[in-house]
Amino acid sequence: MDPIIKDFEGDLDKVSAQLDFIEVIRKFTAYLPSEDDPLLTEPFGIEAKMVHEGAKRIHGNLPLASGTLILYACGRFESMTRVLFEDLCQRLVAKAGRFARLPKKMRENLPLFTAKVISEPRKYGHAENGVRTFVTTLASNLAVNAAVERINHECLSVTESNMRADVLADLFGRIGASNIWAQVSAQVALKAFFQEADSAKVEANAKRKLNDLMDLRNRIAHPSGEFDWPSVESLREYISFLRVLSRSMAELATVYEVTLCIPEANEPKVEAVEK
Repeated sequence: MDPIIKDFEGDLDKVSAQLDFIEVIRKFTAYLPSEDDPLLTEPFGIEAKMVHEGAKRIHGNLPLASGTLILYACGRFESMTRVLFEDLCQRLVAKAGRFARLPKKMRENLPLFTAKVISEPRKYGHAENGVRTFVTTLASNLAVNAAVERINHECLSVTESNMRADVLADLFGRIGASNIWAQVSAQVALKAFFQEADSAKVEANAKRKLNDLMDLRNRIAHPSGEFDWPSVESLREYISFLRVLSRSMAELATVYEVTLCIPEANEPKVEAVEK
């Protein structure tokens, strides 16, 4: 399994484990211990009774505890997506060897997004040293018939909003990986998740599911008025969806790695300008 996905799934496992514990606490509050139970006079029984009483006091707030876990899950998904994208960028560089063989969209967008980041470096988490490195790297990339060992993948991956379906598509589109939703929805894993064989319907369902999750994330992060906290069952379904989607994205990235670069025979040649 891709290490990026393995790390992400490890964090999803932690979220699932906490949801399991919340369910245990919920069931625990329904238990009515006998006051004359001799175990309650033992050290463990005394502590258990205190936990039981505390759990009853917060019983009504358990949906809040489980709901806020979705904030972490969404944040990790967004981080994982950017890391997966940056890793794909670096793999394309390694395969291309030369800047001219990188995907056309990638070559076009690198100056644009580098300029965006160096114009407001701190907004995107970079200091002045980072700016100098970005400028130097881009200059070397744009030299005539340049070999390429590194690009400003950190600039290409910047986003300014939640990782909704259109944002995810735009991100991968920057390197020529167009129609990522159509391609990822054609995979068996997502079809099995939605129990749907029609790729177009799977695509619509997957986009809607991700957008609904991000909408839920925003309602939890910025509560206003009455709010129905999601059930543990619905949260588990979102976690399962993120797990399947991330694996499908990683598998598709391996296809992009070997198909997006321009073949050496078709590499555009740029002649040096005589002075």
